[in-house]
Amino acid sequence: MISSIQQIILSGKGDRGRLEYILGMLTSGKALPLSDQKYLESIIPLYLGPQDTESIQRHAEQAINSLQGEIKTLDERLGRLEKRGFEKYIGKKAVFFFVTAFFGWHAFQNSLMLILGPHLPQDTSQYLFPLNTIANIFGVSMVVGWIFVFMVLAWPFIGIAHLAKFIRSRKA
Repeated sequence: MISSIQQIILSGKGDRGRLEYILGMLTSGKALPLSDQKYLESIIPLYLGPQDTESIQRHAEQAINSLQGEIKTLDERLGRLEKRGFEKYIGKKAVFFFVTAFFGWHAFQNSLMLILGPHLPQDTSQYLFPLNTIANIFGVSMVVGWIFVFMVLAWPFIGIAHLAKFIRSRKA
């Protein structure tokens, strides 16, 4: 009886919740209510057919083959996600993060020099902040700060876009 119920569950037939409840009752040695007994009497011949050894073996093999197919499909899907999704986006976000940090370092030059200045030799700011040095040569010193502000403001939108993609991928 227990193996028949397990086979029906594996084949995806019947009311899975009720069958698992009945299976739990049987394995714990409790008596089944009459309604569950009648349910089993009607469902076992319907889904398993004759209860000979050959039939049981055939159904078990079908269930195993079905599960192996599902595992193969899931493995292929996971491989595709890792190949095109995970590596691709992690690399782009990491580069954008380091570029944001680089511009942030330069955007906060004045504050950093107040802290570090007394401990550094004279005229080291041109080496610590080369982007600002170049911007000052061209007369566009505020551009570095504005680029940093735009990059920081872009992060929430990037996060929302990736969150939406993740939610859509879970629904599929």
